[in-house]
Amino acid sequence: MKDDFSIKGEVITALEAVDDPAEEGKNIVDTHLVEKVEVEKGVVDVILVMQAERDRKQRFAIEDGVYDAVEAIGGVQEVKVKTMTPQALEREARGEEPASPKPAPAKAASTSAPTPGGSKGSPGPQQSGAAPSAPIEGVSKVIAVASGKGGVGKSTVAVNLALALQAQGFRVGLLDTDIYGPSLPTLLGVTGRPAVSNRRILPIEAAGLRIMSLGFLMDEDSPVIWRGPIVTGIIRQFLRDVDWSGLDYLIVDMPPGTGDAQLALAQTVPVDGAIVVTTPSDLALIDAARGLQMFKTLNVDVMGIVTNMARFIVPSTKEEFFIFGHPDQVKKEAKRMETPILGEIPLDTKVREGGDEGKPVLLADPESPVGQAFMDLATRVTELKPVGADDGDDGEKKKGLFSFLKN
Repeated sequence: MKDDFSIKGEVITALEAVDDPAEEGKNIVDTHLVEKVEVEKGVVDVILVMQAERDRKQRFAIEDGVYDAVEAIGGVQEVKVKTMTPQALEREARGEEPASPKPAPAKAASTSAPTPGGSKGSPGPQQSGAAPSAPIEGVSKVIAVASGKGGVGKSTVAVNLALALQAQGFRVGLLDTDIYGPSLPTLLGVTGRPAVSNRRILPIEAAGLRIMSLGFLMDEDSPVIWRGPIVTGIIRQFLRDVDWSGLDYLIVDMPPGTGDAQLALAQTVPVDGAIVVTTPSDLALIDAARGLQMFKTLNVDVMGIVTNMARFIVPSTKEEFFIFGHPDQVKKEAKRMETPILGEIPLDTKVREGGDEGKPVLLADPESPVGQAFMDLATRVTELKPVGADDGDDGEKKKGLFSFLKN
């Protein structure tokens, strides 16, 4: 018998076969009409978001198409489709009563001009109906670990930072939001599936951490072929439907780049701070600058830069080699971006070996120079974002994704 997670994947694929009549050659996933897909004991709930001005026949055709596509999936017991306007979705998220029906204004036609990124009458990026962000119950601080590009060791930094915080006596959770390349199970040597209690996912516990990753829910060799809206929905579920209660710090390992995952995080929860990981190479620094600017645009406090693989020290001679570029390059870029350097992590074969073997260097050799560098980084994080500290004057730092559009 199929489990709900497998059914959900098939539902998402089926929805990609439902055309959007308003957008020739595009389906309802591509045009961002699918807001949410949930499966509970074979009962599928699909929430669609459409502008009130959309033609009735089109709306009915889309709803019928969803029913037909999903009902054909094995294991589906019932299909429920709910269609909402972006405004109604936002009111529901705020817990407000539905607005009373009002006649359309006389000049309604003039408001249907093309919006950025969309065709006439279709929602653009600023009209997605995203709910305001809200804190995760029972979590004191949410720290994002990000990078502008892949291959700079961001996940390794996130894992060892979490372990360093835990070693300092804090209660720490680690969330892997790299949907396309989840590496947390490998880095920590953890297998198995998380349990569910009271309709909430219970994080797996390992090395004193509470951890969650899509890698725990899929076969090792299974590719993830999902578009942006579905990725956003999965990340929201990992933030909202996982029991993170009782944590001092939740470290969120972000995928590289400046895409849907980063926007989903900023939209869903208030992020207390972001750390950008880079190597000293010019190429990595270019992308790191983009990542820094993205977080600043989203009103997320950028705590600073971590220079990974900053230098290689020959154990026998203590001679230094700068394999990926000199760390002074990072300092120069940090000064230009008015962002501090939080730490420099040396290049050490023990880090690679620990990651491959599922035993991070902070567990395998905490007294090594690289282990101490991670401990120093954790200390810096706790100084900048102490547990229990005020979150900012009048919530100034606690803003959601679209706050900068409303200033």
